[in-house]
Amino acid sequence: MNSIKGFLGKLDDNELAFFVKFKYHTYMKPTQEKIQDYLEERNFNISGIETLINKNPKEKLNDNKERCPRCFSDKLRKRKVEWTATEEGFGLEDQLAVAKGFENKATYKNEIVCNVCEFWIKDPNHQKPISTSKKILDGIYKIFKGVLTTNN
Repeated sequence: MNSIKGFLGKLDDNELAFFVKFKYHTYMKPTQEKIQDYLEERNFNISGIETLINKNPKEKLNDNKERCPRCFSDKLRKRKVEWTATEEGFGLEDQLAVAKGFENKATYKNEIVCNVCEFWIKDPNHQKPISTSKKILDGIYKIFKGVLTTNN
């Protein structure tokens, strides 16, 4: 609890609004309850989330910090990851990565995810989680496509 409470304590009201809208549901029930308790302690009005999101003052900041394009927070999680998704590229960078692979060397790129709203800013290996609604729509499309191809 202390780590989640410590993290939430570092968020301003706008960041907290984005957190509740986009990231809250990713936590398990016990943690969600702890987050709810924190929101009550802080007197955070959940009904005002959309207003805070729509009037985000950070949107107009020009401080040259790297920021999330969705919530404009500078609280980003950066990790160097081994770049494995080189198969679709034809540029020099892709060719160099493939050549390094033949030498048993790895090419690393930054993966950047917003800690506030979980927006994936840079995803070199295309590993961003897919939403449930997208999975359902993809499944319906595959079924529909399969029916069309078997009827022809």
